Amino acid sequence: MFNLNRLHARSLFAASLALITASVCAQSPSDAASASFPSKAVKLVVPFPPGGAADVFARTVGQKLSEDWGQPVLVENKPGAGGRIATRAVLGTPADGYTFLVVTVGHAVNPSLYSSLPYDTERDLTPVAMLATLPSVLVVNPTLPVQSVSDLVKLAGSKPNQIIYASSGNATTSHVAGALLASRAGVQMMHVPYKGSAPALTDLIAGQVNFIIDPIATAMPHVRAGRLRALAVSSARRSPLAPELPTIAEAGVAGYDFAAWFMLLAPAKTPGAIIDKTHQAVVRAVSTDAIRKNFSGRGAEAGQGSPAELKAFLSAEIRRYGELVRATGMKAD
Repeated sequence: MFNLNRLHARSLFAASLALITASVCAQSPSDAASASFPSKAVKLVVPFPPGGAADVFARTVGQKLSEDWGQPVLVENKPGAGGRIATRAVLGTPADGYTFLVVTVGHAVNPSLYSSLPYDTERDLTPVAMLATLPSVLVVNPTLPVQSVSDLVKLAGSKPNQIIYASSGNATTSHVAGALLASRAGVQMMHVPYKGSAPALTDLIAGQVNFIIDPIATAMPHVRAGRLRALAVSSARRSPLAPELPTIAEAGVAGYDFAAWFMLLAPAKTPGAIIDKTHQAVVRAVSTDAIRKNFSGRGAEAGQGSPAELKAFLSAEIRRYGELVRATGMKAD
C-alpha cells in the first residue's frame, strides 16, 4: 500500500540534505579564510625608518595584536619616495589580510603633490583603523637667534628662502606642517627632506638646518636633553606632555592647526570580514591601559573611528591638503 507519510518524510530529508549541501558549497574560500584569520604571521609595513612615530605606534599596537591573535605581527620598514615605495609594496601582495600599511598625513597629500601615482589612493586602499593621533612640536637649533614663533617668522620674513626647515621626507607630517606654517605666516622658507625623522633631527642638532615641526614623541627627548629648543606645539590646544609650550596659533600664526594621524590601511579587495576583525582587534589593543599609558607618555591619543568613518575622514583630508598644495605651490623637493 502506498504510504504518503513515508514519502513526505523522505522528501523532507532530501530537501534538508540539499540545503545543507548548498550551504556548505556556498561558503567561498575567502569566507573560510576570514573565519580562520589570522592563521600565520601578519605584516605591518611602515613607510619610514625605525624610530619614528609611525614605527613606534605600529610596533606598540602590533605587539598587542600578536598577543590577541596568537600569531606574530611583524613590522617592516620601507622608507622613501614619500611613502610610495611602501604603498606599492603592499599593493603588490595578496589582499588576504596578512599585509597592512601604516600611513600618516603624507598619504593624503600625495595625490595632489605628485602629478601621477602608480595607484589610486582612495580606490586601491581601504581604511581599517586609526592607531593614534599626535601633535607636533616646532623645535629649532639652539644657536638660531629666536626665542618664539614670532621671532622665527620675523627672521624668515627678513631672509626669504634662507631659513631652512627639515622634514622626514616629501609629503610627510613634518613637510606638511612646515609648508602650512609658511603659508599661514606669509613667509618663504626652504624645505630639505630626509629619509626619516632621525636623520633630520641629527642634522638639526648639528646646525645643518634651522628647524623642524616634528611629532612630539620624537622631538621632545632632544629638547629635554638640551640639544634643541622648543617654541610651540602644532595642535589647536596645548599638549599635556609640554603644557608650558603655547600653540603655534597662540604664538601669533592665526588659524594654524595641525596634528598627525596614524592610520592602518589594507588593499581594497581585502575581505570585509577580515577588515572588521582587524579593526576590532586594534580597538581592543588601543583601549588597554598599557597602550593608553604608553601613548599618553608620548603626547598621543588612541585613535577612534569605524572603517566607514575613516574612509570619509581620509577623503576630506585629501581635499584639505590638495588645497594647501595648490595655495602654496608645495613641491616634492
